[in-house]
Amino acid sequence: MALWVITGAWSTGTLEAEEPALEKKSDVEESAYIRAVRSKSEKRTLFLEVRGQTAANRMVQVKAEVAGKVVELLGEKGRSVSKGELLCRIAEDARGSEYRQVLAEYESAKLEYDGFADLNKRGLQSEIVLAKARAALEQSKTRTEDARLALEKTSIVAPFNGVVTEQQVEVGDYLSPGAVCVSLMEVDPMLVAGQIAEKSIGLVNLESEVSIQLITGESYVGSVSYLGHAPDEKTRTYPVEVTIENTSLLIRTGLTAQMQIPVGAESVHLISPASLVLDDGGNVGVRVVDGSSRARFMSIEVADEDPSGIWVKGLPAEVDLITVGHEEVTEGQLVTVDYSRLGMVVNRP
Repeated sequence: MALWVITGAWSTGTLEAEEPALEKKSDVEESAYIRAVRSKSEKRTLFLEVRGQTAANRMVQVKAEVAGKVVELLGEKGRSVSKGELLCRIAEDARGSEYRQVLAEYESAKLEYDGFADLNKRGLQSEIVLAKARAALEQSKTRTEDARLALEKTSIVAPFNGVVTEQQVEVGDYLSPGAVCVSLMEVDPMLVAGQIAEKSIGLVNLESEVSIQLITGESYVGSVSYLGHAPDEKTRTYPVEVTIENTSLLIRTGLTAQMQIPVGAESVHLISPASLVLDDGGNVGVRVVDGSSRARFMSIEVADEDPSGIWVKGLPAEVDLITVGHEEVTEGQLVTVDYSRLGMVVNRP
């Protein structure tokens, strides 16, 4: 009987000694094993990607200013012309003889005025006669200039360097004042026109250097020459125009173009798109390791992207970015970090 009591006491003492050990083990926080890299920010020029189309710098309809029959047509469709080059010639008719007549009358009026002026200086002619001679001279001068312009306007010339896109008349056609002779398009320089969202229009500056990639494969560099002040009522976007040189005349209008417009430099991190996660509120971000070896969510904003990854802003200058295991850990969870880039995630023994 005594032996049973002693044995029972030992058993009870053994159980009581083990209970605290079990409670201590349950208090140990488990650590998740993840892989991370130490990411450092760098200054990078950010670009705004804008899709656009090539367009002519200017396009005008060259019109007749005087009436007459077309006797010569050099502005043929598709031809490149220089500023001042003849496009259409209208018959002079009586304009040539009229100009010669009024020119002779002007020379006569000038001689008469000079004679009266000389006599007036010697006191032999009155001021009234001299004033009448001066008025006659001015009238003759005006008639001469009008006749000269009428004769000059029979030659319709190119107002700038360009390409004839439409030829509306043929030799023998009659042109009235305001009738179109040809349509002329200026293609050097060339424009690339696009639209910028209202949230980004304030980031773009005039004269900024822009990289342009055409759908045909050619690359060009231009500068911002125009920023709109009024948005499109339907899309709420603002027009932007970039001017590029086209001395070879190889760029055609209407080609699709991709523009990279600089919008300033910022401190950004280069990360893999696979490192992105969403928090409970649906915000895009990454998971990082804080100073207490705990996982934390940080919101980010994608600033740019290229074949090597995405450039994001919103992170500190230096951060431990979780690259493997970021989808398994939770906010504030204790982690054990493996910084090796090539090794797999460390398995807990």
